[in-house]
Amino acid sequence: MQPLLRVCSLSKSYQNQPVLHDISFSLNAGEVLALVGESGAGKSTLLHLLAGLTEADSGEIFLDETDVTAFARRLVPGYPAVKLVAQDYRLFPNVSLRANICYALREYSREYQAFRVDQLLELTDLLLVADRLPRQVSGGEQQRAAIARALAERPRLLLLDEPFSHLDALHKQTLRQNILALVHTEGIGCIIVTHDLLDALTTAETIGVLRKGRLLQLTTPSQLLLSPADAYVKALVESGLAVVSAVRALQRG
Repeated sequence: MQPLLRVCSLSKSYQNQPVLHDISFSLNAGEVLALVGESGAGKSTLLHLLAGLTEADSGEIFLDETDVTAFARRLVPGYPAVKLVAQDYRLFPNVSLRANICYALREYSREYQAFRVDQLLELTDLLLVADRLPRQVSGGEQQRAAIARALAERPRLLLLDEPFSHLDALHKQTLRQNILALVHTEGIGCIIVTHDLLDALTTAETIGVLRKGRLLQLTTPSQLLLSPADAYVKALVESGLAVVSAVRALQRG
């Protein structure tokens, strides 16, 4: 089976400062990959390259065997089958959450728009606030609306930059479960960037550790815990597990 996404020797620099070095990996349809690493590791830059919003210095990106590397050069950058949910959400401020999601479906019939929007509002637990403006809801609700809008056209590849950062524990767990169900059911490839190791371990089938633009390890959650590739990865894992243990101790206390 051919992978949905193939990334081959991708590199990127800004003002002669290397940001990504020779990144290569693949992703299957219906699979979730989480990228973890400290600030400045190159995680968000990689998402922008994959979304066709920024042009790589070298390397290639294939989606369904189509070379999408050069889509950043278009008049309107981006590849239609790839959707990126950035940390700033980018919702239209003067229309409702429902209208924001519906905008992605503007070329479909009204009947399908209504069906799909209601489906996504339920998926993201936004039915009760669907007709409010973005400024009238919480940051977590805005975040969920942005994810719903990205899912509206059933993308082939969904890119999520810190998707759980503004969610409380209950909504985080529910949204995680719903996204996973949708990814698996509809055969979407999903890449999540997160600083939270627990989010990565509980969401993804594969975890990639980035440091200073290099992919240090790409493996399953269990192998990451059992066999970290080097001292940095080991320290990252131990730090993440220490935070988890501390939180659980507080909850028990």
